Amino acid sequence: MRRTSMMQASDKPRSRRAYTGVVAGTLALSLVAASAGALQEEVDQKGLRFSKSSATLSVGGTMRFHNSDDVIHNIMTIDSNDEAEDHGLQKPGEVISAKFEKAGDFQVRCAIHPKMKMSIAVEK
Repeated sequence: MRRTSMMQASDKPRSRRAYTGVVAGTLALSLVAASAGALQEEVDQKGLRFSKSSATLSVGGTMRFHNSDDVIHNIMTIDSNDEAEDHGLQKPGEVISAKFEKAGDFQVRCAIHPKMKMSIAVEK
């Protein structure tokens, strides 16, 4: 009696070379994504500070500011020409989003607490 194999092509184990290629490709894509600006970032406000001192976004990207403090904040974004955009008062627990439509370096400040500051680089 002859045994027949029920293994199909999709059931065959991958070779070590194929597996290594998949891992290397995934790692390369991750590095490219990490080096490019993000489309969305998040920062927390707690203890009258931003949780990050800087961030990088792509043009069209959004920064979400979470107010985890028990006080009101007021997010202001300032471009390299000193033009400011006031994103309004932010009560404890609220999230404010700021979208960045042009490349450049931006400063973020709390209009109420001047020591709260961070920078955002927006890349093409």
